Amino acid sequence: MRARRRALTRRGRGRLLDLGGADMHRTLWARADGVSDATVLDGAGDPRLAALADAGERFDTVVSVFQLAASADLSETLRSLRQVLADDGRVLFIEPGSQVGLPGRIQRLVTPPLRGLTGWRPDRDIPAELRVAGLSVIDIRRHRVPTLQLWLRQVLEGVAHHALPPGEGAPPAEPA
Repeated sequence: MRARRRALTRRGRGRLLDLGGADMHRTLWARADGVSDATVLDGAGDPRLAALADAGERFDTVVSVFQLAASADLSETLRSLRQVLADDGRVLFIEPGSQVGLPGRIQRLVTPPLRGLTGWRPDRDIPAELRVAGLSVIDIRRHRVPTLQLWLRQVLEGVAHHALPPGEGAPPAEPA
């Protein structure tokens, strides 16, 4: 996961908002070439996210690593995220992937106690939730994670941006 997290630093650009992190995230973003300014929140539930949205702040890149799965009110978090995302901005995410078959059943079984203890929901379909919130997922990759926790063996790494109304042109181009 650290390697995936570091790879995100190469994709961040402009003014950046990291939904959840620690001091190490601040250090990562300070060294990122394309990032001009980084704000790191203490999780998706950090009240500063709504305050930034209410203040009309805009970010070129929003990053979530396992933060959307931890959001107590995902629809409100995504509403605020959409508000702070610049018109041509991108959301970079690494989140647990909802699974099918035996891993999916185990994932659904462990979610209630895990949610009660940590607030974390690994069974959320994050790409679908992003779409419902008016964001288009333009790139997604599934990765298998070497772990004994069968319910967490798949993570999704992706990019989303504002959904375009039909006939409104092409999505923003990837930076060179």
